[in-house]
Amino acid sequence: MRKQRVFAAVIGGGASGMMCAVRAAERYRDRKLVILEKADRVGKKLLVTGNGRCNLSHVGAGAASYHGEGSGELIHLLFRKYHDQAVLSAFRALGLLTHTDSEGRVYPLSNQAASVLDVLRRRLAQLGVEEICSAELQNIQKTAEGYEIAAADRCICAEKVIIATGGKADYAGRESGSRELLRSLGLSMSRLSPSLSPVTVKSELLRSLKGIRASAQVSLIERQRIIKTERGEVQFTENALSGICVFNLSRRGNLGGCELSLNLLPDFSQDQIIAEIDTRLRRDPNAPVSEIFTGMFHKNLGLALIKASGLKPSTPCHHISDKEIKVLCRRLSDWRFDCEENRDFKKSQVTAGGVRLNEIDFHTFESKRHRGLYIIGEALDVDGDCGGYNLQFAFASGLCAGDSL
Repeated sequence: MRKQRVFAAVIGGGASGMMCAVRAAERYRDRKLVILEKADRVGKKLLVTGNGRCNLSHVGAGAASYHGEGSGELIHLLFRKYHDQAVLSAFRALGLLTHTDSEGRVYPLSNQAASVLDVLRRRLAQLGVEEICSAELQNIQKTAEGYEIAAADRCICAEKVIIATGGKADYAGRESGSRELLRSLGLSMSRLSPSLSPVTVKSELLRSLKGIRASAQVSLIERQRIIKTERGEVQFTENALSGICVFNLSRRGNLGGCELSLNLLPDFSQDQIIAEIDTRLRRDPNAPVSEIFTGMFHKNLGLALIKASGLKPSTPCHHISDKEIKVLCRRLSDWRFDCEENRDFKKSQVTAGGVRLNEIDFHTFESKRHRGLYIIGEALDVDGDCGGYNLQFAFASGLCAGDSL
């Protein structure tokens, strides 16, 4: 096994790792830096973000859009200097042009994630940063001079090490083994769970709704208390609820023990819903109740609502009692689904949980346990809402650590 001595080794060639390597190499042009990447090339996950468009930041991103114990304080401090405009300025210096949509989401002007990866890799090559891919890390240990990293056919001796290994699912559903690396360094971690993902729920009716979409206000409820509410398009799958509004509730929903409540008529008061349904029932009293949602919802969604309310779709409208009407109307504004624990990371965009934030110096991202060891990006117990927040944190933490080596 040959030895290679370097100034800094970045473990993980994703968004945070590449940005950190660029910034560090620009500061230390006479020092050798390497990126160690488990996959056969760097930036694979970056290429699939934002449906291949790479939503790389969000204008005005702030602490309210991030989660994890202590994340509010960290984000507030980090974004004083490395805010969204600082990240975009760094990319502009690399040659990347961007545009911002009406919601504040920032994309490359080309609308191609490859453009983001291309400018990062081009700059890394210009700075002489070596990309060592297909590098299966076997061990990392502290030495008097820094760290020794055993990877494949070589031993990297580095003064500084930056952990940028991402979450449990690194790309395309492949699970990362970074947890073992982090634990071998004695770092404490919070529980990992899928986030920005569908939420698996218990319902015999979901199979009939597969592929249907509906606008709704969705609330996450824990112990009869509303934790968070989102509004948008809900997508039904055969065993889960999906869509961006659900994704933003999935951090806690995927742990189980919660409920998701769908309000399918959020702009109607309960009295207005009752009046509307009463009008529809009276319009054709001999018609089956299955027809009252014609013009409101997809046919299968209407049937599911009727069944969830304990009614038979074939029952004539004039046979529906006032009590049954109230139950049905309540279902329209508060359709409950029990969340199941979800440990499947294959459909998650990010990982909730990671190295606890009390392990790092908020000003530098350096480990408090090990001098010269830095932890950035998704490896930390920080995850953001959908809309470019996670990449904003990845790039910002990479810039901060790169400036702090």
